[in-house]
Parts: sequence; C-alpha cells; structure tokens
Amino acid sequence: MQRIDRYVLRELHGPFWLALVVIMLVLVTDFVPDVVKMVVSKGLPVSIIAQVFVLNLAWMAALAIPMAVLSCALMGFGRLAADSEALALKAAGLSVYRLIAPVLIVAAVLAGGLIVFNNEVLPDANHQARMLMSDIRRKRPTLDLKAGVIEDRIPGYHLLIETIDQRSSDIAGVTIFDLKNRNDPRTVVARDGSMEFSADGNTLILSLRDGEIHERDPGDIRKYRRTVFQSQTFYLSGASDEWSRTESRYRTDREKSAQQMQQDIAVWREAIGARYAIINNACSTMVSGIMIGPPQEPVTDYTLPEDRADFDRAETQQEALVRASDRVKRIRGIIEREASAIRNQQRLIDQYCIEIYKKYSIPAACVAFALIGVPLGVRTRRGGIGSGLGISLGLFLLYWAFLIGGEDLADRGIITPFVAMWTADIFIALVGVWLLWSVTNEANLLPSWPWRRTATGSNSGAGPVNGVMPLSERVSSP
Repeated sequence: MQRIDRYVLRELHGPFWLALVVIMLVLVTDFVPDVVKMVVSKGLPVSIIAQVFVLNLAWMAALAIPMAVLSCALMGFGRLAADSEALALKAAGLSVYRLIAPVLIVAAVLAGGLIVFNNEVLPDANHQARMLMSDIRRKRPTLDLKAGVIEDRIPGYHLLIETIDQRSSDIAGVTIFDLKNRNDPRTVVARDGSMEFSADGNTLILSLRDGEIHERDPGDIRKYRRTVFQSQTFYLSGASDEWSRTESRYRTDREKSAQQMQQDIAVWREAIGARYAIINNACSTMVSGIMIGPPQEPVTDYTLPEDRADFDRAETQQEALVRASDRVKRIRGIIEREASAIRNQQRLIDQYCIEIYKKYSIPAACVAFALIGVPLGVRTRRGGIGSGLGISLGLFLLYWAFLIGGEDLADRGIITPFVAMWTADIFIALVGVWLLWSVTNEANLLPSWPWRRTATGSNSGAGPVNGVMPLSERVSSP
C-alpha cells in the first residue's frame, strides 16, 4: 500500500508545483503594473522594488496554495483516469476512498502549515508591506525643474520659471505662489535670479532680483499690499527627495494574529458589558423618578384660579413636569449614546471574528478542494494543465464569491461571521463527498428519466436497460 501511496503522491507532485507557479505568476502579473509605476516614478532603488514584491508574496502564497491543491488533484487523477490506471487500481481492489487517503493527509498537513503561516508570518509581512507602501507614497519624486511648467511637488508652493540655464542655474521670469498659509496667500514675481539647493538637499534657495511681492494686508483684509525689492532670497523647504523608513506600532486586523485579535475582542466585550451596566442604571434611575398614581380626572373647567395658592400650586406642578421632561431627555441621550457605542464595538468584534475565521477557513479549503478535486479529475478524465487550471479557477471563483458575499452579509449583521467564512468550505466538502460516493458506486450524476427507458416501459425482460445490454444477453449460450 505504501508503494501505491507514493505513486499517487508522485503523480500529484509535479502538477502541484506547476499550478502553484502559474497561479503565483497570474497574481504577480496583476500586482506588478501599479506598483512598478509608483515605485519607479519616485526614483527608488531596485532593492526597494524587491522588498515590495517579497512582502506581497505572503498573501499571494496564502491564496495560491489551496488553488494549487485543487489543480493538482484535477490534473493528477485526470491523468490516472485517462490512462485507465485508476480503473486498474480499482480492479485490484483499491477504492477511490483508499486512493484519496494520502491526498487528504498531505492536504491536511498543508492546511496546518498555512494556519501557522497565517498567524505568524502573514501579519508581519502585511504590516511591513503597508508601512513600506506608505513611505513610498509619502516620498516625493525627484525634483527636476522644467522651464514653462508649474512645479507643485514642493509642499506649500507652486513654482513657475520661464527660463532655466542648466549649466549656471540662472533663471528668469520667476513666479512663486506661496500657499503655506491658506488664510494669507502671497505671490512673488521676479525678473531673474539664480537657484541652488541647501547642503542637506531639503531646501531650494532662490536668489531673485527686480521683483514684487503681492499679498493682502493682514491688518485689514480690505487693503492690498505690494512690496517691491531689488534683491531677495527665498527659501522653499521640503524640496528634498530623500528616502526614509518609518515605524509604527499600530496594526490593522489583517496585521494581527488570531491570538492578538482575540485579546482585543475580550477587551471590547468587557467594554460592552460596562456600557450595558450604564444603560441599566440609567433605565432604573428613570423608572424610579416616575411617580405612579391613580389617573387624574380630565380638566373640564378652564376658568382661571382665583386664589394665589392655586397659582403657586399650578406653577410648581408645571416646573416639576418640565424638570421631569428634561431628565427623561438627558437619560434618553445617555441610552442612545451608549447603544451607538455598543453597536460600533460589536461591528469591530464581528470584523475581527471574520478575520480570525478567515485565517482558518482558507487553509481548510485545501482539504475541501482535495475532496472535490479527486472525483472531478476521475470524472473529467483529462490530465492537461489547461483543463485542470480552468476547472480550479471556476471553483475558486465560486469559493471566493462565497467569502466576499458572506463577509458583506456579516458586516451588515445579516449572518454570523462563522457562517460567512465557513459556508464555502462546508458546501464544497459536501459536494466532494457526494462526488466521491458517486464515483465509487459508479452512480449516474443525473437521474434516469422515463424517456431514457426502453420502449417496453420495464427494466425486466429482453432489451437493454438504460442503454446497457444485460450480461445474460451479451454472453451467448453454449
């Protein structure tokens, strides 16, 4: 039996790595254009591009491995069925259940490894990738001033230079729009001058001649101020394109392990319990402040009271009603505020539960895909990479539609996070078990409809049954 197991696994070994490489190439190809465009436009070295790709390979591998398991099961068992090896093994007394056993064991091992990977490696890789992409977006492109083009990459400034001498750094026709102070912008116009960078490269120094400064009078916005200068030096800070890395302890839900998210959920549930206590206390206070008594007779006499005591008593009752109404409004505001906070925290808890279940449901898809891939491979009898990848792509799109739709429904509170993340695995596994049973028992996937029977209307007697001649009639009598 061990020899048969090794033979089956050897048949799946090559298709697995081939499918994994193809799927990773598809994911990388979809990821490359935007990242390369952004990174190259910033003038970053090749090492930074390599870091971006390596860090993003983590989430790609987490998705590609279950797909590769499905593809290799389809291709491997499709080839065994096409070459009639599966039939020969079955004739030797080995059922499909026995042939799929080593595949399920390897799939379970891969699922366990992916669970560890999703909790130990993937969160750190996602965190480093997010920080790196944030640093790349924050970095300004290399400052390359061009004549006749407005330069807006210096924070707080728009710069227009009509003529630039690249050799001597002399400039002419300079216009600076200083927008650092939005409430008091100013415009600088100069005939000519020169430019240079500071020693640290962070400041652009403009030495201008024969210019004017136009701005509003800060003392009176109705007045306009125009200042003329013969020579003036302006320092435009923030012109450096220096690359720097930043660090942050903040992590999103996809940058945490399941254990870290469970700790956060425990804290939020304690906070929800405290808020429920506040609501109960507010309700008790409101109820205790209500005086319950017999119903009052309706007022039918609308004549004004003549006694001063009656006036005072009516005024006191009105003030008490006003105070009670204000008190109810305050307590109602407290209850609504706490209820809103509870809903928000419960939404965060559901979001984290989705990510926790996702770290386990996607690896578990390896086993579910193995269950459905083996009987599908035997049924299709095609071992080519095209058919294997095509069927696996369709199944994985169905699986991903289940996940995305379930996550959306869970965010709306229609279904629970568990149902949202595990429905796809359970459904595919059940279909796989049914297909395994049908392959093992050689059952038709479609029922035998009445019009497929013989003209006699009965399965007994002479004639083929469902298109198959009985064995007693195929063997001639002596």
